[in-house]
Formats: sequence, structure tokens, C-alpha cells
Amino acid sequence: MVELGVSDTMTETLYHRLRALIPERETNHQQASLSRVYQDGISMEHRSSISHHIATPRSSGDTISRLSTDRTPFKAQGFADKESLAGWFPAINDDEKTSWRIRLSKRNRALLLQIALMTAVFITNLTLIIYVSSRYPSREGVGLIYAGDCDAVKTANRYLHLLINALSTGMLSASNYCIQLQASPTRADIDHVHQRGGWMDIGVPSLRNLRFIDRWRLVSCIVLALSSLPIHLLFNSAVFQSLASNDYTIAVVKDSFITGASWNLATAERNRWGDFGWNDSKVNPEQDYHGIILGMQNDTEHGLYEMKNVSDCYAFYDDYWAIQGNAVVLVKNETVQSDNDSLLLYVSVTPRWDNWGKNMWASSNGTGAFSATSPPPPVTTWLLGPPRYEVSHCLVQVPQATTNRCRLEYSTHISYTVIVLNFVKLFALFLVWQGRKTEERRRKARREELIAEEGNHQGHAMDLKEMTLSTLGDAIASFMREPDEMTKNMCLSTKYDVEIKIKAGTPSRKKKRERYIDPHPRVWEKKEHRWLSAPTWKQWFYLLLLYTVFLVTLSVVLKRFLDTGLRHRNIDPTFSYLQSLGFGAVSSLTYLVINLPRSDPVGLILNVLIINLPQLIFSFIYTLYGVVLTTFLVQREFSLLHTHAHRKPLRVSEPVGIQRSGYFISVPFRYGIPLMVFSALFHWLISQSFFLARITALMPDGVEDYGNSFSTLGYSPYAIIVTLIIGSVNIGFLLLIGCRKYDGTMRMVSTNSMAISAACHCPVGDREFGYQLPIQWGVVEIGEDGIGHCAFTTAPCHVIRRPQEHMLYQ
Repeated sequence: MVELGVSDTMTETLYHRLRALIPERETNHQQASLSRVYQDGISMEHRSSISHHIATPRSSGDTISRLSTDRTPFKAQGFADKESLAGWFPAINDDEKTSWRIRLSKRNRALLLQIALMTAVFITNLTLIIYVSSRYPSREGVGLIYAGDCDAVKTANRYLHLLINALSTGMLSASNYCIQLQASPTRADIDHVHQRGGWMDIGVPSLRNLRFIDRWRLVSCIVLALSSLPIHLLFNSAVFQSLASNDYTIAVVKDSFITGASWNLATAERNRWGDFGWNDSKVNPEQDYHGIILGMQNDTEHGLYEMKNVSDCYAFYDDYWAIQGNAVVLVKNETVQSDNDSLLLYVSVTPRWDNWGKNMWASSNGTGAFSATSPPPPVTTWLLGPPRYEVSHCLVQVPQATTNRCRLEYSTHISYTVIVLNFVKLFALFLVWQGRKTEERRRKARREELIAEEGNHQGHAMDLKEMTLSTLGDAIASFMREPDEMTKNMCLSTKYDVEIKIKAGTPSRKKKRERYIDPHPRVWEKKEHRWLSAPTWKQWFYLLLLYTVFLVTLSVVLKRFLDTGLRHRNIDPTFSYLQSLGFGAVSSLTYLVINLPRSDPVGLILNVLIINLPQLIFSFIYTLYGVVLTTFLVQREFSLLHTHAHRKPLRVSEPVGIQRSGYFISVPFRYGIPLMVFSALFHWLISQSFFLARITALMPDGVEDYGNSFSTLGYSPYAIIVTLIIGSVNIGFLLLIGCRKYDGTMRMVSTNSMAISAACHCPVGDREFGYQLPIQWGVVEIGEDGIGHCAFTTAPCHVIRRPQEHMLYQ
């Protein structure tokens, strides 16, 4: 009930002050509780308490610029009292026993969610491979899932690769979460490093931190990281499409051949000598040619072959993927018709894996030279072999197989390897979770012993030392509770103040590097740094170097491939022509000619490892990209803590009371989710740019010719161009948002633990519970000597002062 003498306006004002304390994801129950406080009225005693502890509300655009700027000596007072506020707002005392939000935010439970994600991926992978292996048996490590329509195969292959990239993204994100959690320092780690003059990274994945964490955490990080490398190299090639191309034999004959005239292989072999299309190491594999040609002669005698004119015959054998059979080519040359030896030339052709045409026997047109392209249709005059026999017409075998030209296949070796690595990651995550649970129980027992022996203070001190600092909020909370003496009187220190000092070591040692912050009062000046300045120069150097090398290499490789694959065939690689080759589609014009084994399973695995190297390189780029973006956002979060609009409870990884949570480590969801989507998309684009080209050789009767089937490296020029565009836009986006400016009121601390610590020497009245309540940064004290001190505090906004230009603070 509202007390007499107090206006409703004051009640409404106090209501809005309380409402500002509610976290962004507060429960309906807490909102309803606050509404009842407003509706039922607030006592004079509570109003008096609130007026001292809660800042006067301002519009969202109000900043610290409206705070007092008086330079006279003062000391902040009126700090928020948790117990007083809890009387009218019980949510301040929430813990994991009373709040689901807090319970689910615990690190071990968050890690349990990652284990659940990894388990779901593992079960999905295992179920798929068991189903596919049992239904579609394999031969030499390769199994056939589907054979049929090429459009259906291409569509299925594209969507399966999207699924694979989604599964790998889920697997790797869970793994990366655990790595970052394990690599995050504890307060004890940071204190130890600070005492040695060093610093650690907070809120980002960091190689630096690995030097200072304990061996168990280091080993778990290494296992999870190393198990990710083969996944990048293998997973995208677990499923692949295979196109079919026919073996066939060509016999150039006289008219008498089809009436049963005699013939001799030796004569035909002499006639073809010196022509690469007829007498090369890549044609005429070992087989019974006498039986093959005899069968062709018998079939033509019985009228089983179909007649084609010159232009139709040439066009038919000019298609690498056409369903082709054997052919008898009759010649016009009357000067050779009288001889009884009716076989003039013969050649047996299998699918080629190099840059030369499969039909080079036809396209060389009797010149004997290598031929990379065919003449424009229609071909009306056609010469064959060194004797330059002119073609009259062809008799073409009607192949038995008229379908099953495209195949969707899988590799059992790759699939089983991915399953094993998936299990290794799942087992490692489980061990990490179990180890943290065991350590938590040990700490709890030790804490109870300390409390029994030495009181609550020692128990809290132990909790503080063993607390993991994963986010900026974790670090600020820890340093507010127990300020670091190594950074005392350096409240305006920046990451740039962590200098490198070279000092001589002992005679048996080399010179030693020591990092330190010079403890002296600093002049405050407003400096609006760009976001680009938050990461270190090394982070920028390695990111831009890898990204530039990656994109330039793609461009150079594309040009090289177009020169060797298209231009040497007199094909103009216009954009429309490259589009016509297909997006991620296998083409006989776009093989990468590398002298690798072609037979299974060695050839398959080696080709897969090489073709997926871009996937591995991009994974390193993505990690660096994520580090730079996260560093942007950590500094942004820090730089806004001086504004009234951001006077909120800290965002921590394990909240208590009204502290906030919800970020995936340090990246807001509006950045983190698009970043993960981009990773999956780019990995998929790379898989469509470079892929395993699997060619299945089929005999004229449709039986697979395992000896002449092969795996090689394929590329899609159109997909490479799209990848280059998306990659350039993405790095351009990072540089563009990097041009934004920080406010400049607070210092540039980035992720540097020592610089963050220096800003957190709060007043004594805020050390016990201040970290659990809404805080704001500003001047909290000015001494008689005119030197001020800045820190985080719960003091009212009208008490906190704004730093003044050219004034000293420590």
C-alpha cells in the first residue's frame, strides 16, 4: 500500500530504476514480482534505500558526459547494498538451486550441452555409415549408393555435402568450445603470470595461454585440435559422385571386312606407328584383341551395328560421357580395297585422366600430332592414322547399357576414419567434463575443510583463485573482488603500456624478455581508437597473410587451370562458358593432372588428402578471423561500461543473482551465428571448387572395368570464382567494421589481462558484492594532491565523476 505524502510519480520512478536491474533474459516470475512491488507500493524506508543505491534513470542515449566534472577532492560513497536490495528484489539472491537460468549457465552444464551436440553428430554419422555399409556393399573401399540419372546424382551429392558440412561444423564448434574453455586461465594462473611480468588473453582462443595452463588442460586441447585436422582433410570426400565413361575399340577396315574377309593384327599395328592417338601408352591396354575384332566382324555380318554418317559418327565419339560401344569405320580409299588384308587400323580406348582428348585417335585428323580440341561441327572430311585413310561411314555397336551413367559413391575408409575421430572427440569431451566434475567435488570438500578450520574468508579466497576467467565479465568480477596488487595505481593503463624490457640473464642463459607496466599516474585524454587497433599486429599480420595467400593462390591456380585445361584446347573461358560447365560438376575439361596413383584405395585417399588441403588452410583462417572479431567485441563491451545505458550487471560465464549470461563465450549471437553459418558455407564452397573426380570405366556391355576406373582431382572454375567473391567480401566486411571507432573514454585494454586488471581496483565498499550488481566505470576518488582514481563501482551516477582532460589518474 502506498504511504501518505509520497507521490505516485516517485513510485513510478523507483519502479523504472528497479526494472533497469533486470537482466535481458529475466524470467516472467521476476518481472511479475517487480510489477507487484510497483502496484502495491513501495515503503518510505525502501525508497530511501533505493535512492541511495540506484542511479537516477536517463534516456538510453545518455552517457557519462552528463556526470559531474568537479575536480575538487572527493571519495565515492553510497555503494549498493545487496542485502537491502534483496528485500524488495529477491532475484538478487538467486542461485542454481532457485533459477533455471543460472543452473543451465554453469560451465559443466554448458559443456554437457556440447557433449550432447557431439553425441548427436556421432550417432548420426554412425547410423548413416552402418545403414549405407549394410545396404550398399563396397569393393576396395568404395561403395555404390545410387546409379542412374545424372541430375539426381548431382542434386543428392550437393545436399549430402551440405549435411556433411553441417555435421562437421557442429562437431568442430563443440570441440572448439571445449578447447577455449580449457585454455581459459584461472585467477591463480593470471596471478602467477602477472608476478612474472607477463599477461594472458581473456575472452578469446589463445596460443599464448597454452604456455601457462596445467598439463591436463594442455593435453586435452592438443588432442581436440589434432583430431580436427583429419576431419578437415577427409570428411568432405566421404561421399562423392562418379561419372561413367565407356571403353571401346575402333577398327578401321575395308569394305570386305563386313563380308568376312581375312585380316591381320600385325598389319594394322604397323600402320598406326608414330600416331599418338593410335599408338600411345595411354591407349591399347592388354587384352585379347584378336577375339574382340573377330566378335566385331561377326556382329557386323549379322547386321547388329548401327550405321552413322561421317559427321554423326565423329560427334558421337567426341563426347567423353556418351554411352559408346565398339565401332567399325569404313574408308573411301579405293587404292586399298583390292588387298585381302581387310583390317587397316585398330585402337582400344579407355577413359583418360589427363588434359588430352579421349578421342585423340579421331581429332588428330591423320596428322599424328597431339590434339587438344576438336574442329567445329559438322565434320564432313575425316582422316585417320598416318596413312590418312578417309572415312566413308561408321558401323556403331549399340551398347547394352543405356542408363546408370552417373553414380553416387562413398568411401568406407574415410567414413570409418571420421567415425573414429568423432568418437575420440566425444570421449575427450567426456573426460574433460568428468575431470571438471571431479575437480569441482574436490574443491567443494577442500572449501568445507578451510571454512571449518579458518572461516568463510579462506573458502571464498580458494574459490576466487580457482575460478576460470572465460569472458571479460569473469575477469572484471574477479579483479573487483580481489584487486591485483601488481597493477595497483595504474587505472588508465592500456595494452600498449605492457612494454617489453630486455634484461641480461645469467651467463648460462640467453637474454630474457620481461613484460611489465610502469606504475605511474597517467594523464587522461579521450582517444577514439578504431576497432582495427584492438587485435595485436601479429594477429592482423597472420590473418591478412593467410587470407591474401589463400585468395591469390586460388586466383593463380584458376588461371593456370584455365590455361592448361581450356585455352590450350582453343576454348575461350568466358564467364558464361564457365557457368555452362556447372557448379561443382565433374568435367573431362577440368581434371588436375598430378601424377598420383589412380587405383583404389591408395589413389582415392591420396587424391582426397590433396584436394582437401584448402579446407585445412581455411580452418586456420577461420580461427584467426574469429579471434580478431572476438577481440573487436571484447574491447567494445569494455569501452561501453562507462555509459549509463550500459550500467548493467556483468555478463559472465557462470552468473549468480542478476548477473547476465548468454554469449557463446565472448561472441554475441548476432555475430556468432552468422560466423558459424559463414564457416559452413565457405567449407561447402571449397568442396564444390575442388573435389574428387571419380571416373568409372564401363565396358560396352555395361560391366564395370575396375582396372581402368580411376580417381583424380577435379575443379569447378565457376565455383572457384564464387568462392573468391565470397572470401573477398568476407574479409572486406571485417575490415569495414574494423573502421568503426570506440568511444575513447575508456582505455584500450583489448584482451590483455594486466590492462583489464588495472581498471578494476574498485572502492572497498564494492568488493564484497559489487560484482553481482549493476556497475559503471568512472572517477571514484580525487585525492588532496589532485590525482584521481578510476574504477568500476555501484555508486550512484550523480556521485561518479567524468575523467578530465590533462588530469592525472592512478
